[in-house]
Amino acid sequence: MRTLPSISKLDEDWVHLLKQAKAMGLTIEEVRDYIKSSSNKRNSLE
Repeated sequence: MRTLPSISKLDEDWVHLLKQAKAMGLTIEEVRDYIKSSSNKRNSLE
């Protein structure tokens, strides 16, 4: 089982973005898919 890093090591900007996504009703899978697709698009441009 994976464990999360301690709170002090979390990037505050990421935490804020993920809280916003949750407030908008996005699922973890939707956020994951978005990050993966954005990463794939960036990699294909290089």
